[in-house]
This record gives sequence, C-alpha cells and structure tokens, in this order.
Amino acid sequence: MSVASDVAGRWALKLVPLRKHLIYYWRRILRLRATPHEVALGCAAGVFAACTPFLGFQMALAGAIAFLLRVSIPAALLGTFIGNPLSWPAIWSASYVAGVWVLGDDPAYAAEHFVQSANALSATLMAPSRSLDSAVVSLSPIIEPLVIGGLLVGLIAAVFSYYPTRQAVRVFQKRRRAR
Repeated sequence: MSVASDVAGRWALKLVPLRKHLIYYWRRILRLRATPHEVALGCAAGVFAACTPFLGFQMALAGAIAFLLRVSIPAALLGTFIGNPLSWPAIWSASYVAGVWVLGDDPAYAAEHFVQSANALSATLMAPSRSLDSAVVSLSPIIEPLVIGGLLVGLIAAVFSYYPTRQAVRVFQKRRRAR
C-alpha cells in the first residue's frame, strides 16, 4: 500500500462524518415548520452572513437579517453552516478578488499584497513577541476589499441557495402532507 493511498484513505474516513453532518443539517432545514419561502429566504440570509468575514458574528448577523425580513430564524442559523473551516479559504479568496474588482484596484498587486499580509499575520501568530499591531497594520488594506467582496459574494450565494432550497422544502412538505 502506498503512502498516497494511505493518506487518501484517511481523508475519506474524515469526510464520511462531514457528509453525515451535512445531510443532518439539510434535513433539519427541510423539516422546519414554515412556508417554503420563509425557510428558503431564512437559509439564504444565513448563507449571505456566512460569506461575510465577520467570524463570530455570522450567526447573530443571520438571525438579525432573518428577524428583519420576518423569515425563519432557525433556517438562517442553519444556513450559516455553509461557512466552515473547509469553505472559508474559497469564500475569502472569492470575496477578496470580488472586492478588489469592485474597488477598481489592480488584481496583480492586490494578490501580492494579500499573500504578504497573510505571511505577516502568520509570522505574528508564530512569534508572539512580535506586536499584533504590525499584523493589524498589514491586514488593514485588505479589510475593505474583503468586506465589500464578501457582501457581493454573499448576495450571489444567497440568490443561488434560495431557489433550490425553496423547491426542496416545497417537495418535502408536499410529500409529508401526502403521507
């Protein structure tokens, strides 16, 4: 047995529980007692909040948006699970690129600066003797593109999550009533 197949086997074993968790949360969304529109819009609010870079506040943001829209708050909270440590690199990369594009900055310089900022933050975390202020100074130029791009990516992801969720809830509720 090769090393690559051993590593692939370990990754496959780690993905099985992840798949079970995703199925579990999807079924919880389907079982919510609200109209398909309320559930889908609540879930879309959660997906939108998950695409923002506000770690630690995403569930509160999703709940607040759902409350303001008068849709399913539990669906919004469950929708935030789209943002997790596995998906954050893709979400944040897309958000940063979208933010740079919206702000009209040079993408080549922005990508180079993003890498430099990430390296500075990594060095700060690895060597606590360095000041956290230097990491904040290095990261401050990427905050604006990340937030603006996160809003754009979140809006697009929310739109693309709304319709399949609404249809799935509609079908699930129809089958439940038929039983």
